[in-house]
Amino acid sequence: MRPSVWTETSYNSVFKDSGRSPEARADIRLDTAKNDYEAAQIVLRAPASFTVNKVDFTPLIGRSDAIPARELSYNPVGYEYLNHNSVFGGNQDVYPTTHAAPGDFPDRLLNQKSIAVPANQTQSLWIRVHVPATAKGGLYAGLATVRTTKGDLRVPITVNARNVVIPPANQSEFTNVMWTNFLGLTSWDPGKGDTVKLFYGHDRYSPQWWQLIDNWADLMKQNRQNSLQLPLINLLTDGGSSVDAAGKYTFNFSRFDQVVQRFVDKGTVDRLEGFTGAGSQNEARNPVYPKWLIEVTPKNTGSQIPDYLPWDSPEADSWYSQFYPALKAHLDAKGWTSMYWMHVGDEANGPAGEEGWTGIEAQLRKYFPGVKIGDTSVNGSGPLIARNSDIVIPNLFNYTLDPGTYDAERAKGKPLWFYNCNIPVGNHLNRFVDQPEWSQRQTMWLAYGRGATGYLHWAYGNWQYAMDDQDVKGDGYIVRPDVANNTLESSPRYESLRDGMEDWEVLNKLGKTNPDLAHDLATSLVQRSDKYSPDVSYMQRIRAIALDAAAGLPIKPIAHGSQRQIDLGRQAQVDGVLLHWGSTHADKYQVQISFDGIKWADVAPGTGDGGDDFVGVNSKARYLRIDATGGQLLDFQVIGNRLPQQNLAGGKSYERTDPSARFPDANKTEATDGVIGDDWGDGKSFGYELLNVGDSVHPEVTIDLEHAQTVGTVRVHAYEEYPDYRPDLITVSTSTDGTHFTERGHLSSVNGASHIWYDLGFAPAKARWIRVSFDKTRTNNKNTGMFIDEIEAYQHFAQSGMATVS
Repeated sequence: MRPSVWTETSYNSVFKDSGRSPEARADIRLDTAKNDYEAAQIVLRAPASFTVNKVDFTPLIGRSDAIPARELSYNPVGYEYLNHNSVFGGNQDVYPTTHAAPGDFPDRLLNQKSIAVPANQTQSLWIRVHVPATAKGGLYAGLATVRTTKGDLRVPITVNARNVVIPPANQSEFTNVMWTNFLGLTSWDPGKGDTVKLFYGHDRYSPQWWQLIDNWADLMKQNRQNSLQLPLINLLTDGGSSVDAAGKYTFNFSRFDQVVQRFVDKGTVDRLEGFTGAGSQNEARNPVYPKWLIEVTPKNTGSQIPDYLPWDSPEADSWYSQFYPALKAHLDAKGWTSMYWMHVGDEANGPAGEEGWTGIEAQLRKYFPGVKIGDTSVNGSGPLIARNSDIVIPNLFNYTLDPGTYDAERAKGKPLWFYNCNIPVGNHLNRFVDQPEWSQRQTMWLAYGRGATGYLHWAYGNWQYAMDDQDVKGDGYIVRPDVANNTLESSPRYESLRDGMEDWEVLNKLGKTNPDLAHDLATSLVQRSDKYSPDVSYMQRIRAIALDAAAGLPIKPIAHGSQRQIDLGRQAQVDGVLLHWGSTHADKYQVQISFDGIKWADVAPGTGDGGDDFVGVNSKARYLRIDATGGQLLDFQVIGNRLPQQNLAGGKSYERTDPSARFPDANKTEATDGVIGDDWGDGKSFGYELLNVGDSVHPEVTIDLEHAQTVGTVRVHAYEEYPDYRPDLITVSTSTDGTHFTERGHLSSVNGASHIWYDLGFAPAKARWIRVSFDKTRTNNKNTGMFIDEIEAYQHFAQSGMATVS
């Protein structure tokens, strides 16, 4: 028997026990720009074991051009075992997670081309298409053939390439920084050792070492990692730099130059990141703790471990006066000064940190006029570091708490970059293995919406930091060593980051001609690091709008009008509303939707600033109107698509168990109004409190469809922000008389790539009433309540057909 085969998007995590998600298809369909990578997954499963031998690709043929087969590639997806789910500080959970740990998580893109698949195990193949910058815009079609020991499996591929070119990373306005120990120590803890020597066995600057560095540079280039971290002390020591007994330094930049030139010649980087460590270290290493120490060229010639001096000592003053001028003179001579930026010390905090950081910063500016300084800003000292830096790099958690402080520095013309290291956790966007694949990608949409032009993460390949020892899983590395091939192994998270930066470039292109639209599209998906849409279908639809607009194509509405109310003709998925204002605009307005034109629900507030406004909606409706006071609204367009199946429950009345007074459903409309809630504070859901451990609730919602109809699917929207506020069990029953109900099925977990819907399909049956029963028991201090949001019903369970086999 040939394996079953289907496709999933790159936004989805495919586990060994995964079946087809509701978003699964029989083919691959990709929306792209040019010079753009985009991926999907071919997924296989069979009752008997088999082997994938290889995947072959045809060229993708367009009307007047073709994308060569060599621009298509694949990797079998491999797994990383997690001993527990991500948690920070012992009690700060990460949520939502894609799967419960312990267990295997899909986080490796294996460099091997074949893979053995055990019986009854799901295997994903990561399929990647690169659209060349020179390709013509338009539709392309081709075929992937998976060659297995059980037969060949053919999967069609379609690419819609927009006529907008993403610039090479070394010409980008966006900077991507991740720290490594590949070129030398970037940590004051020498016990971690030389990463390359430890894992590959290569001596520095040996032929094998240079080949590995070349392979790393190629992977960096492919993934838009365009800032090269340079551990200055190690590179200069490797070149023969020294200090004599009188404290006179001799600097040899030969190894520094070799490394930099290698990456520049490959077109990998456009920024050089000077790294010299300064900080308080710890009491065992620092006799003057917590005073900061500065690292300097070691007296022990050839040592990879720097010497450390109190930052304000006479010996340190001698270092500053010799090293910084020599560094500037060398960069000037090489023509690299414009590319160069420099650290003082990481995460300065508290009085000693502020004193040391500002003291060293003053010396650096004294002896290296015009140097660009950037360091991560955290906690209480973050605002001071930001004010004194040329590049503002707040931890994303601190930025979300206090964006005004860092936006004020950006308003002065300073670049704003976001920084992740362990935190933020909770439901904040980050890059942990057990977070959704799209989390990194959406961080870049947040970056564009907030005016950020860079991203820094502390760990690229800190493999000494074993996964079992990481509290927040994957914080220590995003690639892995491939010793057998003397290269690196990528991951879906690394590619998600790259995809997000490519999306940033598309928005940036659009922003050159229509900045309001670009900003509004970004913020329709992500408003803060802890407030965003987790709906992957919505993400992809908004991205398609951005691609069209950046390419100069018109945004195609499903309806438009000049009156403030419009009939869409039939139910539709409404993604957004594009408003065109005249000479005056309403300062504030509200987008409202309805299924019957009588009962209206607020769905999205807008703030007019003149010109065009795009308001993200992500709701279902038949009617839409704009509730605005004042302003000259010339026209508005409704963006979305009409539903192939009507939501039978849309706008229908219902009875339900009375909710808690704190979380009411006053008009009995929240469950069927078409409006998707995010958290209880938005007032779009109703809830039930569980005051004590052991308390239970068993509410029911009974929807009257008004007449008997065929029903085959019921969907219940899950509480998005906090999974502990979801039910333990959902049971669906139907009735034709309102008295006798037949159970159709139950679910205890969400399904699909978005992890925000309970999709229950069953044999189609006649029903006038649909009853959804919810069960929830409080078991700890987290699951203190349960919230109910949108309930939908459809005639049939829609699912894509299977791929063809031969």
